[in-house]
Amino acid sequence: MDSAKELRRCDSFDQLHNLITEHLNGIRNLGGLYYYDTALRIGASLHLMPERVYLHSGTRDGARALGLDWRADPLDPRALPKALGDLEPYEIEDFLCIYRDHLRPGMQ
Repeated sequence: MDSAKELRRCDSFDQLHNLITEHLNGIRNLGGLYYYDTALRIGASLHLMPERVYLHSGTRDGARALGLDWRADPLDPRALPKALGDLEPYEIEDFLCIYRDHLRPGMQ
């Protein structure tokens, strides 16, 4: 099946992210951030946005700084501090990555 058709057959962001990861895994110097960013951009055009917070090195550091389960991937947004409750999962991903050096456990 051609890749574009395979991408369009995805019903959720999770499915899209898994497909992209599967196809790109093993390409040297690509990792979680690349897979996520690629899925996010393709997902936006397919109207498939994340419902959970995906972790890569930067967001994982932010999750760890907040005392969250940084080994989980992805995180359920309902398990995150209430202060993040108004953000979409992709915005939470940005927040955790950008502010990872300013976060501390127990921030509510």
